[in-house]
Amino acid sequence: MSYRRSEDLSQRTVPKFVESIATTVRGQPDSADVEAVVLRMVARRSDSIDLPDVLELRSLLDVDGEQADTLEEQVTTIISAIEVDLAGWDRREVAA
Repeated sequence: MSYRRSEDLSQRTVPKFVESIATTVRGQPDSADVEAVVLRMVARRSDSIDLPDVLELRSLLDVDGEQADTLEEQVTTIISAIEVDLAGWDRREVAA
């Protein structure tokens, strides 16, 4: 895992960032993978998350997006799940 330290994604989950992701998803075909779009955009905004990290995060994500009423809520839920996983990475690195 090349990820060094979690960045506070909550600072990035301002409505503008969530709306930007939602707009990107809406511009994709109906079969767009929302989790993949969110991961890609979070990785682009981070200087410490690279492709292996994205792939690992993807395998760890356990999000039920169907529970969300809106696309924005779904995006926020996915970002929250990413934050939880990244926090776990920080704890593992500190313990190592």
